[in-house]
Amino acid sequence: MNSNQIRQQFLSFYAAKNHQIVPTVPLIAKPPNLMRQSNLWTLPFHPISLGQRYSPSTHSTILQKHISPNLTVLTQRHLTFFEMLGNWGNYSQPQALTWAWELCTEIYQLPQSRLVVSVHPNDLATFAFWRDRIGIPKRQIVFSQQNFWRIRPDGPSGHCTRIHYDRYPEQGYRSIESLADIQYQPKEREYYDRPDTLHYLLPDENFRFLSFYNLVSMEWMEFESGQDTNQSVGLPMSYIDAGMDVEQLAMILQQVSSLYETDLLFPIIQTLAAIAVVDYQQADNWTKINLKIIADQIRAAVHLSADYITKPPQSWPKPIYNQIEIWMMRVVLHAQLLDIEHPFIEELIATVTSLGESFYPALPEQQKQITTFLQQQESFLMKKLQVEREKGIVTGSLLYEFFHSYDCSIKVIQRWATQYGLTLDWSGYNTILGPEID
Repeated sequence: MNSNQIRQQFLSFYAAKNHQIVPTVPLIAKPPNLMRQSNLWTLPFHPISLGQRYSPSTHSTILQKHISPNLTVLTQRHLTFFEMLGNWGNYSQPQALTWAWELCTEIYQLPQSRLVVSVHPNDLATFAFWRDRIGIPKRQIVFSQQNFWRIRPDGPSGHCTRIHYDRYPEQGYRSIESLADIQYQPKEREYYDRPDTLHYLLPDENFRFLSFYNLVSMEWMEFESGQDTNQSVGLPMSYIDAGMDVEQLAMILQQVSSLYETDLLFPIIQTLAAIAVVDYQQADNWTKINLKIIADQIRAAVHLSADYITKPPQSWPKPIYNQIEIWMMRVVLHAQLLDIEHPFIEELIATVTSLGESFYPALPEQQKQITTFLQQQESFLMKKLQVEREKGIVTGSLLYEFFHSYDCSIKVIQRWATQYGLTLDWSGYNTILGPEID
């Protein structure tokens, strides 16, 4: 099943259940501090829960694009840009779970034997419903303290239940008594500093479970009260707010081993591989990492640009412009690590546009403007790097920009400098930093 079918079948399923299809919200919306949030699929529904927009009885569904702007470590589970299919309504949790199970098993035809659900230890009603009403074997239901959803810094919250896909059920279910087996756990910093990583992209992981559908029973409004504590009050009405990860489901239904091999990202990688004259399947790990990073970052840059390109870039919010600069520097750096020395992003933008045009009409409508803007970024950054290459040294000022303006990994800078025989001016960099303050 291709990604367009995944999107359309979700929206059609809930539309048939009397849900209104809500238009996609721009990637970054006011207030500005939401730029720092990573769980924004619920953003379009916050005003609904507060009674500020739509009738409380309205049931809604949406395809919501999303970015994680502050993401510093990309893994096989985390992308800079991804999409969430959402459904919202003031219906009961049993109704929501019944529909979710119907969607997963009848529409997407996922085998019930491969579906594992997790619930909060205090949410015994949900556990009982999954076991007794839906008929999920007890061994495929896992308790997790992390099954509680909150929007920070302030916002709705409540217990949630997640549906996970088991890629290796033959391993048996005794192994998932450990929470780490079912719930992604961030690893220690030393893991990300391994020599076979580039800091913000790890090698392929052969993980067992994919969490793709999160159903939240929103019941409270939480407020930060300082010292890592929250205060909460009951919402005017409780409601269901659910999100399905398009990339994760595509990986499952398309039976590929990586998010980067779905039809949402792999065509971008193929276009890039042709430009770099490399064979992805035969490429070494470093080459694949470069290809993946460029595909991930250009996809994010195109979609974020599309939400602002109708206005002159100088009028954009500064965080938006700066974020695109960060992504484009990574695109250019990793392209040079692939020995791409000429302007190349126009073809990638065309591929990103063709992949998203069915559900994001602004992409083809504004493709020319997006291309012009990002090509200007590409040209500026390529010239900046060329100046350093001609000097034979990465100056302290550029090192400062790499780390403090472009959020680049030191491993990437060292690898790029080695490739072109450049020395790193750490003395100049330390002079710019100034004396350390105890």
